[in-house]
Amino acid sequence: MKVWHVLLSIIISIHCCSAFRFSGLEFYAHILNGDFLDYKPFGGGRSKSDEVQQTMPSKGQSPNSFLDYITYKDKQYCSIYEEQAQEVEDPKVTEGKRSLKVKCIPAKGNGTLHIIYSLKEVISVLAPHGNSTKRTQAGNCVVMLFYTKTCIHSAMMAPHYNALARHFPDLKVTAIDAFNFHSLNTEFGIVGLPTIMFFHQGRPLVKFNETEITLETLVKFVTKHSGVEPRLVNHKMTINVPHYISEDFKGPLSNKVEKKTDYWLYVAWIFIVVCSCYYFSKSLFYVQIIEMIKRNWRESEAHHRS
Repeated sequence: MKVWHVLLSIIISIHCCSAFRFSGLEFYAHILNGDFLDYKPFGGGRSKSDEVQQTMPSKGQSPNSFLDYITYKDKQYCSIYEEQAQEVEDPKVTEGKRSLKVKCIPAKGNGTLHIIYSLKEVISVLAPHGNSTKRTQAGNCVVMLFYTKTCIHSAMMAPHYNALARHFPDLKVTAIDAFNFHSLNTEFGIVGLPTIMFFHQGRPLVKFNETEITLETLVKFVTKHSGVEPRLVNHKMTINVPHYISEDFKGPLSNKVEKKTDYWLYVAWIFIVVCSCYYFSKSLFYVQIIEMIKRNWRESEAHHRS
């Protein structure tokens, strides 16, 4: 029993002394790896032969430490957006590998913006072509805008997005009111409006992430990820320069903010006020206020009588 007390005291002493340079997680990691005896918190000297022997695992042992094991998931997990960010930030990556580019099957977009009003239309628009979901194979490409009629930023970008549909008649350019489809906001990770996403074979590929939303930036975004060049046909003459027309400021998306009363917001405020009043009436401060008012009232009546 004394031996266990001595060992426990030694472990606690070494752990406390090493707290200045090592975290507790690293300390216990050395214990679970079985190299507690080789753990030197103060950087004790070791010979080169010891270092070489330590770096070479013996038979039946793994070269990975416990720290590698507990952080394995964090190192392996990488979403599609993080992958894109890493590719852009890496200066050694070539220009052809910096962006996520897919092959698109020409669709009958007719150069007009399609506004979605139901989940059935969402399923129909995002339906994949065939069974393949690989980005290396040609598939159904859709540019989708998540907006709301009461958002001023959505109204400001409406003419640019209306013009985008005219420039890509071979792509499906759609828009959906995110206020009416909360489930889609959760599914696609929509946290702010307006949000533009590029879909390939029914799967979200990339989000539009430019600070300024103009027709030029939207055209570059679509061409960058689809390889499709803008094409305009006007009086039997092809025009490749992005430009606006008067119809872009009329619709289908409106450039005017729609004022809408949110009755549920009023209900929420009423609920908050009622709950606040109820809990305030149960507090000691409320009781003291009531007693003070009663006392002043009695003193006032006594003063008038006298």
